[in-house]
Amino acid sequence: MSYTFEECAPNQYEYAVEYVGDRSFSKAREYRDFLESLGYRAFTKNINLNYSFGKVTWRPYAKGAGQFATTPGSYNRELLILEKERDGKPFELHTGASDRLSVYSSVRRAYAWGVSMLLCLFALTFLPNMSSASPGSLWAIRAIVLFFGVLFAVPLVKYSSLVSRLKKESKIYE
Repeated sequence: MSYTFEECAPNQYEYAVEYVGDRSFSKAREYRDFLESLGYRAFTKNINLNYSFGKVTWRPYAKGAGQFATTPGSYNRELLILEKERDGKPFELHTGASDRLSVYSSVRRAYAWGVSMLLCLFALTFLPNMSSASPGSLWAIRAIVLFFGVLFAVPLVKYSSLVSRLKKESKIYE
């Protein structure tokens, strides 16, 4: 929740943040090592406020071994923060259409999973005898779930649009 920075000249460093929570620990580590070999300084950060040890989580939106995160491993290391000294060159990690397509597809998959789960939860509130809550409370719960569903749906639409555009671009360049 807090960071400590060392003072430096203004605009001396540039930063990029990339989500790597959909990768297995070994794949994320390989990627981090590759970026460090290019001269970037890399840090990992958790995506939530859960500081713990001995945990396992399932990431259904990830592929292969990336679906399970454990400690030690990729649990609480979902973000990769990259630092480079400003040198006048653009700080772009993914320059090719296929590279960006892969990154945006994985982010879209995570948002799609969240929207799907919230839609299921919303639908469950309409099943008879699912809850002993009053009708007013049930509508309040539905409104809250719908609100979060919309919050997840907005970036889902954004990333879906980017993926669609990149697919068209990649067909043009083939």
